[in-house]
Amino acid sequence: MIKLKDILLEKEQIVQTEDPKNIKKLRIVFANDTKIEKALSGLFVRLGLVTKTFTSIADAIQYVIELRDQGVSDLEELVIGSHGTKTGTKLVGSAAKDQTLGKDFEYQDGSRKWHNYDEALLIACRDLINSSTNVFFTACYGADQLNVLVHAANILGVTVYGAAGVSAPGLNRILNKFSKKIFKCNPAQEGLTNDMYLNQKICSNTNSPIRWLRVKA
Repeated sequence: MIKLKDILLEKEQIVQTEDPKNIKKLRIVFANDTKIEKALSGLFVRLGLVTKTFTSIADAIQYVIELRDQGVSDLEELVIGSHGTKTGTKLVGSAAKDQTLGKDFEYQDGSRKWHNYDEALLIACRDLINSSTNVFFTACYGADQLNVLVHAANILGVTVYGAAGVSAPGLNRILNKFSKKIFKCNPAQEGLTNDMYLNQKICSNTNSPIRWLRVKA
C-alpha cells in the first residue's frame, strides 16, 4: 500500500506557478460535484500535482483561453483527467449539465464554428502545445475504442495517450506494470477498427508518458 509519507514530490513535477507563462505541465481534472471528489481534487491541487479542477467543461475552456491570452505555450505536458464510460466513446466528461452541450467556438483568427464542449476544449488547447508535448487522457476506458484517441490526435495534431479499462492516474507503478492498458495514437484516418489501427502501427501499446508521483521502490 502506498502511504503519503512515501511520496516524494520532484521539484519539476510541481505544476503550480504564480506566473501563468511559466506553466509547462498543465493538468486539468474534472471531478464529480460531490464532497468526496471535491476534497480529493482540492488535495491534488494543494500538493501541486494538478493545476486546476473543474466540474464544467465550459469553465475549463474559458480557463484554457485565458492561459492562451496570457502567453502560455509550448507545454511539456498536457493531462486531461475525467470520468469515462464503459462504451469508451468520450475522453472528456464532466458534470451532466454540459456533457452533451456545445458552443460557438471562436478561433484566434476571429472565425467561429459550433463544437461539442469536449471538442472545443481540445481545440482551445491546440495553441498551448507543440509536436513534442505529451498529451495524456486519464479517463477510464479512454483507449478501449482507439478511434476516439485518433480523433483527439487529429484535433490536436499530435500523438496522444490514453488508458484502456479502469484508469488509475497517479499510480505509476500500477500503470506501468500493466502497460498493455496504455495506448498511444497518431493523427490518422478515423473509423478503423482497433486491430487495423494496431496492425498499421497508427496506435500501439506503451508506458505512461507522465510521472504523477515519484514513489520509493
